[in-house]
Amino acid sequence: MKILVTGGLGKVGQYVVRELLDASGGPVAHEVTVFDRVPGPERGAVKYLIGDIQDLGQVMEALNGVDAAIHLAAIHNPNIATTPVTYQTNVTGTFNVHHGAYRLGVKRVVSASSNAIVGWSYSENFMPDYLPIDEDHPLRPQDVYGLSKEIGETIARSYALKGLETVSLRPSGVVTPEELEQMRKDGGRQPAGFQPYSYIDARDLAAAFRLAVERPLPSGIVLFVVADDSSVAEPLCDMFPRLKPSIGDKARGLVGSKSVFSNARAREVLGWKPAHSWRTLI
Repeated sequence: MKILVTGGLGKVGQYVVRELLDASGGPVAHEVTVFDRVPGPERGAVKYLIGDIQDLGQVMEALNGVDAAIHLAAIHNPNIATTPVTYQTNVTGTFNVHHGAYRLGVKRVVSASSNAIVGWSYSENFMPDYLPIDEDHPLRPQDVYGLSKEIGETIARSYALKGLETVSLRPSGVVTPEELEQMRKDGGRQPAGFQPYSYIDARDLAAAFRLAVERPLPSGIVLFVVADDSSVAEPLCDMFPRLKPSIGDKARGLVGSKSVFSNARAREVLGWKPAHSWRTLI
């Protein structure tokens, strides 16, 4: 399969590209093109194109002739760029990828959304309706990044209605193998306020993106792709009521190492499960 990866030189993109090229586990390696604003190697198994996701013409040229696209390019944190830049980059880029794919007859677009879409990642004022949070939980983004991801999912649903196959994956707190090792050495992350304390290893996330390209899926589907466990050592059923007494008994089910986000739907429809945890790192 010919696959375009936007943002393929980024933190997540590098692992996604590596996963798509891997045929050691049995599946055939894919033919990968990376579309990024920084240059990659001029020679090798991957074709690298320099471009801007905010330019529809450039996006369509990169999409021409591919079977599927994995859209990762984005401003990934509301605190590293101005609000207009974050909004314009993420929303316009997501629209361009979906619109270009639809116009060119590309079969499927798999996009990186985020757990920030529910409104928790960058705000301690958030109160979940229930825990663990699943894909049916209401969306209440409280920052421009989460807002841009909500609009991105709306764009994906809109093009799904037109016939484009779309999938949105919601990762949380992506960590590299090196960062996972550091978490193990530290005994997990240190609590710093009422935060979700969820994470996902970049290799597990890459595997989910590959499956989301390869597997038959309902168009327009949204999936949380997170680790089974939290990033802190203390059970969240004990920690959350102490940090946020108003949470009441909503966290009572988060016993042991259970995460605030449920990955049950991703397990079911993708046949995926996370293979890496800071608690069991070898």
